[in-house]
Amino acid sequence: MYQSLATKISNMKHRIGLTTIFIITFFFISFAQNKKAIICLTYDDGLQTQLTNVIPQLDSLGLKATFFLPSIQGSSQSDVIGQTPEAVVGWTNAAKSGHELANHTLFHACPEKLGWQKSFSVETYTVEKIIAEIKIDNSILAMLDPGRKERSFAYPCGNFLIGDTDYSSIIKKQQLVTYARASGDSTSIITNFRNMDPMKVPSWHVWTGTTLNELIAFAEKVRKAGGMGVYTFHGIGGQVFHVSSETHRAFLAYLKAHQDDYWVATFSEAMDYVTKQK
Repeated sequence: MYQSLATKISNMKHRIGLTTIFIITFFFISFAQNKKAIICLTYDDGLQTQLTNVIPQLDSLGLKATFFLPSIQGSSQSDVIGQTPEAVVGWTNAAKSGHELANHTLFHACPEKLGWQKSFSVETYTVEKIIAEIKIDNSILAMLDPGRKERSFAYPCGNFLIGDTDYSSIIKKQQLVTYARASGDSTSIITNFRNMDPMKVPSWHVWTGTTLNELIAFAEKVRKAGGMGVYTFHGIGGQVFHVSSETHRAFLAYLKAHQDDYWVATFSEAMDYVTKQK
């Protein structure tokens, strides 16, 4: 009798396990049948062209994006005493429109070999200093976007090392950020969500002069793989690593026209979704 009971329990556990697997699999298949890929549009450094070009283009199509902001450029500049600086108004309104404002440290320290002045390069940093910057930037973001209680993060220049110390686990443990975007290239398509490190999510750094066909080709590779693709843009219509405004607008129009295939989500929205499925 005991052996029979043990066998029944074992069979029951096996069926429960198969049922759980089936439910999870069905959930992903159901998602894939409706939206075949997740696309995250992210923009770095809080550039003026993002306020003047990107946000109006996104808003005109009802698409949401993530903006990784260091210290707010132009935040202390105003022609009229008592008037709120234009950049502050712009980013506050972006948050109200549903865009995600995320952490990019305060001073965006990068390796000296990439052109940073030695006294401001990441080689001069300590872990304590980078953490202090992240905390300050969180405070600034909280004033611009008080409705968001958790922040995602992007490593300046994709670098998560201070000396020999990987600080990704430290900022996660201290609950300064929930997810972090790392670097990558046009092959950086995420399909293995189970083993993905949410503190080092790869992305495609879009370089100057990238064409519409190249932007679409990456999205199509993500769709065919049934995965997630994260774009890292900078200047649109000018400034650093710039893509033309016309190319950017046409790419957004492509995503909108194929919204049955693509779920265009903010970085945190997408990460909330995929991590819950793990």
